[in-house]
Amino acid sequence: MGENVKHFTSEQKDENTYGWPWNEVVKKYLESGYASEQKECQVTIREKEYKILKRDAVTVFYDADGNTLFDVTNDRLKKEYESDHGEEKETEDAAEGVEMGKASLADIITGNLPNPTPEEIEIAEKANAGDVQAKAKQKLDDELKSAGNKAFAIPIMTYLKKRCDEDPGMAEDILQEHKTWKKCFDYIHEKARGYASGIFVAVPDNVVYEWSEDYFRLDDKALEEKKKKERKELEDKRKAEAAKRKSASGKQKKKAAAKKDNEDKKAAAPDKKGKTPKNKEPEGQMSLFDLL
Repeated sequence: MGENVKHFTSEQKDENTYGWPWNEVVKKYLESGYASEQKECQVTIREKEYKILKRDAVTVFYDADGNTLFDVTNDRLKKEYESDHGEEKETEDAAEGVEMGKASLADIITGNLPNPTPEEIEIAEKANAGDVQAKAKQKLDDELKSAGNKAFAIPIMTYLKKRCDEDPGMAEDILQEHKTWKKCFDYIHEKARGYASGIFVAVPDNVVYEWSEDYFRLDDKALEEKKKKERKELEDKRKAEAAKRKSASGKQKKKAAAKKDNEDKKAAAPDKKGKTPKNKEPEGQMSLFDLL
């Protein structure tokens, strides 16, 4: 493999995260090809094909032309697959009991959470005590549970929690009610589109981290409220137009029915001599009775 090929291991450090778009390629592979007994598979993302080959120690990812892009150790892929698919051991640990006050009742009943770590318990206790930085980190942890792409979310949220420890102002920005991970993800995705010079782009991890911080620093509350108001006005307008169309349609049907009923009455009414008019024969045809 070439010198420029990126190697990803299980080490927990910033430079060992996939970055965009490798995280999507790996996620797609874990969803559709990892569990297969076949060592080779292929995935397609945004009309771009990637080939994957599972070897004894690493799994190698190639582009459609067979050029090596990066490889990942199999032990790391195993952990990520188990994390996303919920192994039985995690369910059993969660079922043994999560301390009340550290998880929701729904989480405890469904067994979706493992026992909290000492660090998680400490953060929760500080958050309950009103610690702004702990509350911000708790918010990120809560949103991580429902994040669709955890392989992408985890390193970014880890970075943001570190920034909370370094800067209380960052924590306050994260705690803004209208700020969410979903909106942060959309912001990063949109920035990546502008960063690209073509269909494909690899964004450095540090740039993605900066974008995530930029989103929470961005003063967009007024803009969010304006968009919310516009969405409501548009929805109200659509409902009003739909009701108007429905009302107009009802009136037209009623008018047409009344017109037909009136015509039927006129057709059946007797003439001045007291005789009911015969049905008019079609033009161009002669009735035999006219000759009698």
